Amino acid sequence: MVTGSAPSVRELVPGAADAPLVAFAHGLEDSWESWLPLAAHLRPDCRAVAFDLPWRPGNDYRWRRRPSAAWLGDDLDRLERRPDLLVAHSYGANALLELLCAGYPGLPDRVVLICPLYRPPDVGITWRVFERARSAFERHIYDSLRSRLGPRLAVLDPEVVDLMIAKAVDRIGPSGFLAVFDQFSSSATLALSRIRAEVLVLAGGADPTLSPAAASTLVAGIAGARLTVDDDFDHFCYVRRPAEVAATLHAFTDTAFVLTPYAEGAA
Repeated sequence: MVTGSAPSVRELVPGAADAPLVAFAHGLEDSWESWLPLAAHLRPDCRAVAFDLPWRPGNDYRWRRRPSAAWLGDDLDRLERRPDLLVAHSYGANALLELLCAGYPGLPDRVVLICPLYRPPDVGITWRVFERARSAFERHIYDSLRSRLGPRLAVLDPEVVDLMIAKAVDRIGPSGFLAVFDQFSSSATLALSRIRAEVLVLAGGADPTLSPAAASTLVAGIAGARLTVDDDFDHFCYVRRPAEVAATLHAFTDTAFVLTPYAEGAA
């Protein structure tokens, strides 16, 4: 399935060579392993892989010298064939959006963006927006660490958990936040009308980053895109509610799809 011994592509669910191939791209300070609960709910005839991207937990952020979309493109090139479905979360979803707008040839005809970092064009970059984004970022780190702890969270002293989270926030520091804020800021200028793939945007009412209004604006800019909003989903819905997210993916892939023509010269 994967060419060579590329360590940045991890197999989640093995399968036949001609089985439907699902690929996953994680968000900032998250791990390829975070997709395991969702992969367990995929249909048994699917194969699944996850990309181990350089913005994994504990990274030193030197990867920022190169666009995030380029890193994701590298891992797509390591696959033997184009995946049938690509699912990306948060920071990884923005990297995927950039590839979509650029017409990257290794992308599938169907993609799912889970809680991307999107700034509607009418939302300016102000200090208030900056502070709100910083607060949301710290909350995401908090939620991400708690989700990765899994069952261990129930047996750990709450003070120990809070200390672990505080250390994680300090380690990530401004470099991590600025990486996220840059993606959020620049997303308003993406050439969404160039996207030819069928796109599903999955958002949550409990996600402080992507409001339903912002998600609607994003979807409105992509021809034929669909939006699913669950009021109870948060930024890490695919970890906390994997069965429901998997059902949403299956419903998306079961529908008929007509490729949207690309209008040369579209903005």
